Amino acid sequence: MNKYLITLLAGLFCVASHAENFQTHEEIYQAITKVVKNTMSQADYAIHIVPIDPRLELPKCTQALAIDITNETMKAGRNTLTVRCQGERHWTIYASVVLSFYKNVLILTQPLQRGERITPSVFTSERRDVSGLREDYFTLIEQVENKQASRALAAGTLLSLRNVSEPLLIKRGDRVDIRSTSSGLAITMSGIAVSDGIKGQRINVKNQSSGRIINATVIDVGVVSVN
Repeated sequence: MNKYLITLLAGLFCVASHAENFQTHEEIYQAITKVVKNTMSQADYAIHIVPIDPRLELPKCTQALAIDITNETMKAGRNTLTVRCQGERHWTIYASVVLSFYKNVLILTQPLQRGERITPSVFTSERRDVSGLREDYFTLIEQVENKQASRALAAGTLLSLRNVSEPLLIKRGDRVDIRSTSSGLAITMSGIAVSDGIKGQRINVKNQSSGRIINATVIDVGVVSVN
């Protein structure tokens, strides 16, 4: 046999033997991914394992790798996991996993002015990475429909509790009906709103008959109620 061929075969044998004696990083990644997936309840997510130092060579584990999550639960962002070999030759390393969570959220398709009503024609649902967001964003149409922009908003804005508010049902100076119910008897009086109000809010109203300022609850457009 040609001596160069013998040398080549010997070299390949050494490489193969070396690979068999060490745990490949790909095997570690696969074990980590399996554990992470088994702990996840979030439906839509992405896993990114921070690469292990390519210079790190670990003896082949004779048992299944033991992987522990440092935190009680996996969270969005960076998580630390402990990877252990409890076989004949023990070793331990720490691996980092970055989790990204995705949801369909509501995004404006056109600009809105402060106080402008929000209708389905001005927003759409888009899949976005919500890992770094506060959990005050909206995902359902009924959560924002007929509410109003609390400030001027540009197209592409994510709709959230910080930029959406309940619509004003009553504005200062509006004529209102003051409804009062007592012992089954309902009375309606006329009044003037002294302040703005959204549904359920208590505002001051001036009774036109007596001139008194009373505190009432906004229940509908132009209607307040007193107990």
